[in-house]
Amino acid sequence: MSAGFYDTKDKAREAAKEIAKSLGFFLIVSTTKRNPGETNPRIYMDCNHGCRSITYIPDPDKPRRNNTKAGKLGCRFRVVVQAILVDGSLKWRIDGVRGFHNHKFELYFEGSSQRNTLTKEKKEDIKKMEATMTQPKQMKKSLNDTYDAHHNMKQIYNEIGKIRLQRLGGMKPMQWTLGEAQKLGYFIECEFDIDHHVTNLFLCHPESLEMLSAWYFVVLIDSTYKTNKHKKPLVQLVSVTLVQKNFNIGFASVADEKKETYTWVLSQLKSVFGGRVPNAIVTDKEGVLGVAVREIFPESTNLLCVWHMKKNIEAKLMSFRMSREVAEGFVGGPWGTLLYANTQEGFDSAWVDLQNSRWGDNGRLINYLRGEWLSCARK
Repeated sequence: MSAGFYDTKDKAREAAKEIAKSLGFFLIVSTTKRNPGETNPRIYMDCNHGCRSITYIPDPDKPRRNNTKAGKLGCRFRVVVQAILVDGSLKWRIDGVRGFHNHKFELYFEGSSQRNTLTKEKKEDIKKMEATMTQPKQMKKSLNDTYDAHHNMKQIYNEIGKIRLQRLGGMKPMQWTLGEAQKLGYFIECEFDIDHHVTNLFLCHPESLEMLSAWYFVVLIDSTYKTNKHKKPLVQLVSVTLVQKNFNIGFASVADEKKETYTWVLSQLKSVFGGRVPNAIVTDKEGVLGVAVREIFPESTNLLCVWHMKKNIEAKLMSFRMSREVAEGFVGGPWGTLLYANTQEGFDSAWVDLQNSRWGDNGRLINYLRGEWLSCARK
């Protein structure tokens, strides 16, 4: 070990670690204390294969518990880093070596946790990459290439989590999100449970509000079920411009898909409209959503989404053991003719033709179409 002097204990400690690493082992800080009669502290650094000595056993008749920590071999090698006065200033040096190793030195350090410890420099690099939205996999590759290390994804994710917690400033993620959204001018409404947890959340971007003031004539509503982290339904609200381009009005993260929940979402949408009433609201064939639409927007026409209808019919045909190609052929052929009829007479004629075709021999299909879709043909 080197007998040089160092300005700080951190530099002396890191120097001892680097020397040990070059020799094939690692040092870890065991304790810092002052011996009797000394004014300056000492830092004791043990071999990473060592273990704490047990000097007191409460029950002599009770067998001592084995040390089951991985890599602990009972090595007694120790290095002392001590502070001393040199020309009136406090310096640190690697003062002495105690004990001997009882194991072979390591030839490869890839699996060593100390080699893969995230230093201050590495953490700063992760912080910079996180600020630029770098993907965790790219962070790991960059660190390993730059520092010739072998970091794993868990270390990267843990450090990213610490950075984000620090950014929250003691707030919970939802509190921080709502605060930032309010600063940016979002339209926000929330409902809370008795524990003050957010159950329903409605958000609209300020630019969406501006667009909605001009194009509010058609609203499309759809919800996804349990596809997000919190396994909650997400209601998406979309409108259409005069050149048939869609834009997002906002979304609502809700606790369930009950009628009361949809009523709350549509009530917030009504507040956003500010007295304007959409001509048509397009939904899938979900009963409780249709009831909520009629309650909150009684003057608007509730239309059914053609895309959802086609997917439902295709799924039904495949449940009859038909292939996907056959199901898509029916939806795009006979059913498509009926669906896009321009007049009532054309609609009725297409339905008669469908029943007189080979599809009419399938009683289950005809009964399904008549009961599920013809009953709401006006939509």
